[in-house]
Amino acid sequence: MIPIVIVHEDYNNFLKSSIEITGKNNKIYLIGNESVKQLDSHPSVTYIDIKKYSKLESLKQFQNEFVHEGDKDRRTYMFWFLRLLIMHEFAKDYGFESFFSSDSDNVILNDINKFTFMQKNALLIANEWEPFNYSASIHAGLLNLEFCKIYEQLLFEFYLNNIENSFFSKKIEFHKSNPGSFCDMTIYYHMYKEGLIEIDNLMEPRQFQNLNYVFTSSYASPEGLESKNQYRTRFNRLLIKKDNINNSNYILNRNNNKKEYIMNIHFQGKQKKFLNQKMVRWLNL
Repeated sequence: MIPIVIVHEDYNNFLKSSIEITGKNNKIYLIGNESVKQLDSHPSVTYIDIKKYSKLESLKQFQNEFVHEGDKDRRTYMFWFLRLLIMHEFAKDYGFESFFSSDSDNVILNDINKFTFMQKNALLIANEWEPFNYSASIHAGLLNLEFCKIYEQLLFEFYLNNIENSFFSKKIEFHKSNPGSFCDMTIYYHMYKEGLIEIDNLMEPRQFQNLNYVFTSSYASPEGLESKNQYRTRFNRLLIKKDNINNSNYILNRNNNKKEYIMNIHFQGKQKKFLNQKMVRWLNL
């Protein structure tokens, strides 16, 4: 069994809706503080106190030595860099060789254990449309212990041991005068680009339940592998339609007007307001 793992510290109403959607077909381990413990009442959820991992010496050392150079607040970047370390410790504790990472504002619409993965690790990897657009995301990602180990090694070498990595350094230097930043997604992209581990790109459509399925990057983004404007939108959001016969949900490819069924929706940033009880009731699950 591959569990869904969500790391989210403080309770939000959208988190409850996220749990209800993803938990319809999946087992969830929710790692957070006391405020999210109430969601343990959902039959698919097991709550784990984040204090169990936040007190680890390696995490505290990273927090002390981390140099904040991003365009958002320090706490946000700290969370992005540390969440995979927390999930790694969780997986070792609970005896999971693999798990599926899902951001708290991302929902999984089908049983992840039945999905067609091509490799032991799978992320959403966008094309490098512009220079230094290194985007590999685990907002929805199948990860194993080896992936976590390589990530942790790269992170600690660069930040704690001061071992030079030109891939990272050039990215940081570029964003001193250009929008964007160096974050955990750069490290995942480096792992993919340099072939440090085999990774399946979940933005590539594939057959699942006799339908053409894909993972999406953001509810507010029409981006796909073919172009940055690949999917039809309405009101600056993905135009999602329901297939009641197959109990599924799909989007339309602008290039060929064909249906691509979706495994997830990522309500990133301001789109979180749409992750609500109305959405829970509307989606086919």
